[in-house]
Amino acid sequence: MGERECFSSYFCERLFVHPLIMRLKSAPIRGSKEKIFRAAIRLFRAKGYSATSMRDLAAACGLEASSIYNHYSSKEEVLQNILFERATEFFVQLEPLMRMDLPAPMQLRMAVDRHVRVVTSDVDASMVFAQEWRHLTEPHLGHFINLRHQYRDYFIEILQKGMHAGLFRPINEKFAAVGLLSTLNALHEWYRPDGPLSISEIARQLSDQLLFGFMATREDELGLVMGSEEWSDSRSLESANQNS
Repeated sequence: MGERECFSSYFCERLFVHPLIMRLKSAPIRGSKEKIFRAAIRLFRAKGYSATSMRDLAAACGLEASSIYNHYSSKEEVLQNILFERATEFFVQLEPLMRMDLPAPMQLRMAVDRHVRVVTSDVDASMVFAQEWRHLTEPHLGHFINLRHQYRDYFIEILQKGMHAGLFRPINEKFAAVGLLSTLNALHEWYRPDGPLSISEIARQLSDQLLFGFMATREDELGLVMGSEEWSDSRSLESANQNS
């Protein structure tokens, strides 16, 4: 059983799960519906949700406007699919990590790495996720905000763990988690696949900058806090992420 399947039941036990998330997990988007889904991501990023019409979506897909409604009842339903699919990806990556017994600095570094990989796996979708969620209406807006808070709370949990162990200096963990996630979610604004830094290097540099701001120990003691030297190597970190 793969990580996504193992995650599913645990996800349901720990979190309020929006019905759309479970529908997406059981019936992945295919065919014309996927074509509309991908076109919507591109258009929402380029024009914004408000400025994009169902006619725009149809034109981008080479379909009649009426054909869109065979797959989506409204433009908001398309947005819902994009946002909750993306939320699922973030939780799929972070949930298994939260069940590992790791020192807080290592766990935080790996959480940053996994978050960066989700953001950079689809920059257009990540931008829509970060900026267009406010266009949701209730009850979907409340469900989405609930998921955002639960995801943020995982980072708060790591920070509290580090402070209790004396590895992180005393901070306002909620403020720190919000700031950290704001930095990570802004990746879509400047990340380029052909840029000078690899995804691993971006994750490494971001985690270094963020982590040293929290650390209660001197930089030369970080190797002892993180474990062995191999854990500070981005290639070993990537291997640990893949094997977890």
